[in-house]
Amino acid sequence: MNVGASTPLLIVAGTAVVVLMVGLVPDRRLAGRLPTLLAAAGVLATLIVIGVMWGDRQLSYAGDLYADRFAFLVDAVVLVATLCTLGLSWREPAGVDRRGEYAGLLLLSATGMMLVAGAGDLVVIFLGIELLSVSLYVLCAIEAWRERSLESGLKYLIVGAVGSSILLYGLAFLYGGTGSTRLSAIGQTLGTASFTQEPLITAAMALIVVGLGFKASAVPFHMWTPDVYEGAPTPITAFMATATKAAAFAALLRIFAGALDSLIDDWQIVIAAVATATIVVGNVAALVQRNMKRLLAYSGIAQAGYLLIGVAAGAVAGAEATLYYLLAYLVMTMAAFAVVVVREREVEDGDTIASLAGYGRRRPLLGAVMTISMLSLAGFPPLAGFVGKFLVFGSAIDQDLLWLAIVGAAGSIVSLGYYLRVVGTVWLGRSDAAGAAGPAKVLRVPAAVGAVAILSALLTIGIAIAASPILDLCRGAAEALLAA
Repeated sequence: MNVGASTPLLIVAGTAVVVLMVGLVPDRRLAGRLPTLLAAAGVLATLIVIGVMWGDRQLSYAGDLYADRFAFLVDAVVLVATLCTLGLSWREPAGVDRRGEYAGLLLLSATGMMLVAGAGDLVVIFLGIELLSVSLYVLCAIEAWRERSLESGLKYLIVGAVGSSILLYGLAFLYGGTGSTRLSAIGQTLGTASFTQEPLITAAMALIVVGLGFKASAVPFHMWTPDVYEGAPTPITAFMATATKAAAFAALLRIFAGALDSLIDDWQIVIAAVATATIVVGNVAALVQRNMKRLLAYSGIAQAGYLLIGVAAGAVAGAEATLYYLLAYLVMTMAAFAVVVVREREVEDGDTIASLAGYGRRRPLLGAVMTISMLSLAGFPPLAGFVGKFLVFGSAIDQDLLWLAIVGAAGSIVSLGYYLRVVGTVWLGRSDAAGAAGPAKVLRVPAAVGAVAILSALLTIGIAIAASPILDLCRGAAEALLAA
C-alpha cells in the first residue's frame, strides 16, 4: 500500500476535515479567522513535505497513486494557488460568515487536483475531477445574497456535469479498448499489442479531449468561462483560473503524453487544432471586453491554447514547456487578480477596466503589479510569460509543428491590443467628472492581499531570471511523467 507516499494528499485532506469541524464551533472568535490560518498552515506543511519527498517515483495504493516529480510539481502549483487564494480571501465577504466551509471546500478542491496530478488509474483521475468540481460548484455560489454568484454556481454545475459525463464515457471507452484502467497497463497494451480496436480508442481519445477541454477552458468548450469567472467571488475566480487549469493539464499530460504517447500521430493534430481555435477565439474575444474579470477569462482561454501547444508537441520538451508555463501562468495571473480584489473593495464597479483609470498614479505599487502581470501575459521579455511562450513555441517547432508556433506568435501579437489597453488605462486613463469620487476612493490594502500581489509580481520576474534551475525541475518532472 505504501501509504506514506501519499502523505501530501493526506495532510491536505485531513486539514480540510479539521477546518470544516472548527467552522462549526459556536464561538465566533474561535471560528473567525482560525479556519483560514489552519488551512494556510496545512498548505505550508504540505509544501515542506513535498520538498522533503522530492525524488524518485514511489507507488502508493498498489499503483493507483504516483508520488513522483511530475505529481509533486503540479501539487506545488495547486498548493501555491490555494495559499494565494486564502490570502486574497482574508476579508472577502464570502468567507466572513462561512470561513470553515469556505476554507474547507477550498482544501477539498485542492485535494481533488492533487489526486488528478498523481493519478495512476483512470478511476482516480475521474474521482479527482469530481472532487475538485463539486467543491468549486459550491464556492462559486457561496455568496448566496448575490444573484450573479448563484448564477455562476448553477452554470458551472450544469456545464461541469456535461463535461464530466463526456469524460467518463471517454475513460470507459479507453478501458473497453485496452482491458485495464491502470495507465501503465494501458500504455503497455497500446505500445506492444496489436492495435485491433482503433475506432474505439479513437472515440475514447476524442471524448477525453472534450471532457478535459471543459475543465481547461479550451475552445469550443469554453462557453461557461466568462460568465462563471465574472459571477464567482474574485478569489475563487483566481483559484479556478490557475489551479483548475493546472489539474486539467496534468490529466491531459498523464493520459496523452504518458499513457497514449505511442499514438501521438493519432491525437497530435486534434489537440493542435483545438489549440489553434482556443488561441484565436480567446484573443479576439478579449479585445472587446470592458470587465476585467471577463477579460482575464478570455485571456485564460488564450493561455490554455498556448499550453495545449506544449501538450500537442509531446515528448520531454513539450511536457517541460507546459509545466514551466503553468508556473508562469500561476504567478502572473494571481498578480492581476490581486489588484482586482483590492479595487473591488474600494468601489462598487471595481471589476471593470474603467475603474482602474489612473489607478497607477494613486497606487504606484499596485499599478506596477498590474503592469508586470499584463506585460508578462502578453509575452514581453524578460518576464516569465516570454520564457514560457518561447519554450512552448520551441517545442512545437522541434516536432515539425511550425505552423502551430506561428499561430501562437500571431495570437500573442493580437493580445497586445487588450493587455496594453489595461496598462494604458492604469497609468494614463482619466475618470470622468461624474465618477471621479468613486474611482478616487482608496482604502488600506489588507496585508495578506498586498503580499500576494507583490510576491506574485516579483516571482513573475524571478522565475524568468532563474529560468535555468526551474527548467531543471520541470525537465525532471517531464521525464518522470514519460517514464510512467
